[in-house]
Amino acid sequence: MQPKYVIIQAGGKGSRMEILTRNKPKALVPVNNLPMMFHIFRKYPDKKYIIIGDYKCDVLERYMREFADVDYQIVRATGHKGTCAGMRLALSMLPNNERFLLIWCDLILGDDHVFLDTNTDVIGIAKDFSCRWSYKNGELMEEPSDTDGVAGYFIFGDKSHLAGIPEDGEFVRWLKDTNHTFVPQPLWHTKEYGLYSEWAKLPKMRCRPFNRLRTEGDKIIKEGIDAQGRDLAEKEIAWYKKLQGEQFDNIPHIYQYSPLTMEYIDGKNIYEYSYISRDQKHYILEKIISCLKSVHKLGSIPADRDNYYDAYLGKTYARLEKVRRLVPFANQEKVVINGKSCRNIFYHQEEIERLVMQYMPKQFDLIHGDCTFSNTMLRHDSEPVLIDPRGYFSHIQFYGDAAYDWVKLYYSLISNYDQFNLKRFSLEIGDDSVKLDIASNHWEMMEDDFFDLLEGEVSRQQMKLLLALTWLSLTTYAWEDYDSICGAFYNGLLYLEEALEMESAYGYFEENIIQIENALRSISGQQMENLISDCEKTLQRGHKIVVSGLGKNVPICEKFVGTMLSLGQSAGFLHTNSAVHGDMGMIRPGDLVIILSKSGETEESVYLAKLLEKREGVKLWAMTFQDNSVLASMIRDKLVVHLGHEGDLWNVMPNNSTTLTLMVLQTVAIELARRLQLDLDRDFRPNHPGGAIGAWLRVHSKVDEAV
Repeated sequence: MQPKYVIIQAGGKGSRMEILTRNKPKALVPVNNLPMMFHIFRKYPDKKYIIIGDYKCDVLERYMREFADVDYQIVRATGHKGTCAGMRLALSMLPNNERFLLIWCDLILGDDHVFLDTNTDVIGIAKDFSCRWSYKNGELMEEPSDTDGVAGYFIFGDKSHLAGIPEDGEFVRWLKDTNHTFVPQPLWHTKEYGLYSEWAKLPKMRCRPFNRLRTEGDKIIKEGIDAQGRDLAEKEIAWYKKLQGEQFDNIPHIYQYSPLTMEYIDGKNIYEYSYISRDQKHYILEKIISCLKSVHKLGSIPADRDNYYDAYLGKTYARLEKVRRLVPFANQEKVVINGKSCRNIFYHQEEIERLVMQYMPKQFDLIHGDCTFSNTMLRHDSEPVLIDPRGYFSHIQFYGDAAYDWVKLYYSLISNYDQFNLKRFSLEIGDDSVKLDIASNHWEMMEDDFFDLLEGEVSRQQMKLLLALTWLSLTTYAWEDYDSICGAFYNGLLYLEEALEMESAYGYFEENIIQIENALRSISGQQMENLISDCEKTLQRGHKIVVSGLGKNVPICEKFVGTMLSLGQSAGFLHTNSAVHGDMGMIRPGDLVIILSKSGETEESVYLAKLLEKREGVKLWAMTFQDNSVLASMIRDKLVVHLGHEGDLWNVMPNNSTTLTLMVLQTVAIELARRLQLDLDRDFRPNHPGGAIGAWLRVHSKVDEAV
């Protein structure tokens, strides 16, 4: 009778697995791209599992919560030692009169395994590996054996058969001491992975191998091994068909599509060309970039904002949410990685979204979509061949952001994705920090060449930012390996920090917009209203508005005067220096003069104010950025702006202050146009017949051209 329940002993520290259990319990060490304990889940998905955990049990619990799709419970063997640890608690959760399997987590059953048709207790006998205990002639013996070894596989008819089991100690020794007898079951094609040396014999698997490849002569036959693999194969075939129609030579020759049968490329993946000279690497990189540029030129469509957002941000956020509770420190605002304090994406989403969306292109080009070194080969060591195309960008087939291709190439070039994908990395998760070391492709020195060859098509910050998102998106894509999930997350944060540290024009804009907005809000509404009202009265009485400034304020004054003259209003500019050399003669009784001075202390401005105060009928205003300045103290009518920072490196250069001065004066001009009820045709059009504006007015004017 088949057991309905399975108890998995997964509480050991797994010290014989060496660095593989540094961050996780042995049960989660990947074997053939699947955590070793998950092999029995795949084989028997309908069983009810009771898992005994202890070492790194919190990691086991979080991982199971996110990725296990079987009926399970976890019990903790805290404080107990040996293979008996946790057994009593696990047995207490079993119903009475229920047959169950007890198995060690590092035992992976063969594909041909079946349960014996018996109601008696069963012991598994190893046939393909050596064990410390053996079972011969109905007796357990502490004697190594390659043919009769006790494999850590037991079936009991009822939990009462283990009555009196101790809380600590060696389970098989207790069975021997209590004279348990079993029906032996040979376990052919079964493997035990309790030793690092056994695990190290496994072929190094890539993260998420979706395909099965086989070679027949000079041909490669490729087939998807699961639903996702078959879906990707369909997209790959569609992409090859599209490019074959374009007479593009840098793809394998396709013999047939069902199954996908391609040319066997006589060459290697790019990451395998690690120790060639720098000049050779430059030559290869130039050829790859030229090849991808040719792909991009084969077609384009208008860019789509939703798909752009989803490809870089939506997909990444969705994957990250799945592992947020799993990865250590993922809920901290900052994570220390390789000694560097890195900002956490979960706390900077708005800033990251703004940075990413600023790079959205106007069009989507035909792209490969996954052109890492692993998916690029050199035919005869010279000609790039693109393999394993992604074939889509978010929900759009064939077309996407060209930068998506460039960042996948960059992914291999400087961040060694291909080595990480082959599990050639070391991760150490400490109490308050992380150390991550990824083996090198030995192409990092080509970073400058990469940007030179792209001739400004992408920026360094753009690539670092998209590279960070690419690593972060890898987290659940590599779900079968806990260390790969964590490593991808931490590496993503490292590159995200580099991207955020880079100076960006948009970051500068954001910072200074805040400074300017705060300064505008500091302006007294009453002062602004009084200034506009005085200007309105001055113009209505037939007088003019004069603005006076020097230095960087000169072009600001000229812009205001130009606006006023275009509106048909009387205005003039008086240079503060030239004023005392005769130019004050332009000022007449009834005129309004605005003296501009950021500091309010400029000697020339103060002198001019004193002179104008003596002129009869002149209305005097000051605009300054200092409340307690000489100018603000001596002139009754003033408009004061409070500015926190100029926005330059030293808070010295006239920058934000000149922008604010222009904004205030232009606001005065536009508000005057509204209050004086100026008309586009009557007041503006006659003064501006030239240029593009004049041409537009001739087309849209209500007034007949003849008039």
